[in-house]
Amino acid sequence: MLPVLFEIGPLKIHSYGLMIAVGFLTGLYFVQRDAARRGMRPKVFADMAFISLPLGILGARLTHIVMYPEIYSWNDPIGWIAIWRGGLVFHGGLPLALAFVYYWFKKHDIPFWKGCDVMFPYLPMGHGFGRVGCFLYGCCYGLPTDVPWAIPARRVPWDISEPVKGSPAFLDHMSSFSDVTTQSHWSHPIHPTQLYSFAGLMVICGILLALRRYWNPYPGFTVPAYLVLYGTFRFIVEFFRGDHNPVHLFGLSDQQVFSLVFALIGVALFFFLRTRAASKPSSETG
Repeated sequence: MLPVLFEIGPLKIHSYGLMIAVGFLTGLYFVQRDAARRGMRPKVFADMAFISLPLGILGARLTHIVMYPEIYSWNDPIGWIAIWRGGLVFHGGLPLALAFVYYWFKKHDIPFWKGCDVMFPYLPMGHGFGRVGCFLYGCCYGLPTDVPWAIPARRVPWDISEPVKGSPAFLDHMSSFSDVTTQSHWSHPIHPTQLYSFAGLMVICGILLALRRYWNPYPGFTVPAYLVLYGTFRFIVEFFRGDHNPVHLFGLSDQQVFSLVFALIGVALFFFLRTRAASKPSSETG
């Protein structure tokens, strides 16, 4: 865990926020490059991205507040907006950002589904860098395990003479095991679910790019493909999560329910777009 990478005077460079920025800018570079190759205006995509990102963060934060109201208090007003501490639910950010994308593409005469095919393959890339930020910060952590690749959570701060603050993975898995005490620097080893997510998201990015290049059955197919792939993958990863995601339905976490909804919407959208493409000339689709 490395929540703060370095400090310059009063300025702290938080690993979580930095990795979100790195993922956003990396994904945007490839989106603009692909837009130019497809005869679309890269600047339209750049302007859209810089507006949809804060909208997506807003939706993700509001969803987190709804899911975890107990950790927010008016006694700590900064905590409501301190996204550098973590606290974003990706499922909640996508609908709001996508609604704006639809408006933006319409405004600039870009066929919505063709525009989505430019940007959606790179969405998991940007998301993956964000998961590295989760790993460095210490949120979205996994269950205790003895698998060889398990990683213990580090105590924050490192000095054991100071009280532990802000390290939920350490606190959770410190108190559950007799071999880990308050004098320890490390928790019991846990599943590095953030790194599972990073690897899986990069694989999804590669799959979407390959499908777009070698298959590409109709405009917009990357959207349902993404929803099914990400929804399925996230559903599986949730079984290894240990950060107390709320459970309300059939023993599934709320995140798993969201993931199933994503996947089901993806399946329905796949058939809808396929039927739509088959009923129209190719020049009219998109």
